[in-house]
Amino acid sequence: MDKFNERLEYFKDLFGLKNWDILVNLAQFEDKNHSAMTIADPRYHHAVMTVYPQALMNEGSFDSIIVHELIHIVMAMYDYFADNLGKKGTDELFFIAREKSVSELTHIFMRLLKDGDK
Repeated sequence: MDKFNERLEYFKDLFGLKNWDILVNLAQFEDKNHSAMTIADPRYHHAVMTVYPQALMNEGSFDSIIVHELIHIVMAMYDYFADNLGKKGTDELFFIAREKSVSELTHIFMRLLKDGDK
């Protein structure tokens, strides 16, 4: 868990989220397709990242999990505005579209990170 938190602090700095309080919890999920889940409140710069314990078994996946969840935090302000404008809705289509966007941004960032390591 120490290594995970160390990587989290590293990426918080890269994402400009140093002023955010991010609490990391471990919990089992019913949905085994996800390694983590984050709930963020952009008004208070506070987030709770819940990580599936088995995801911590593979140190090589830490960066991808952290990047994905931090992108959700970055996008939390957009979600907040959408909620308040009444545009977001609660339908599955919005969730799928947002998750696809976050996944694409994660892949882009991870490729950039790999290229920078060369």
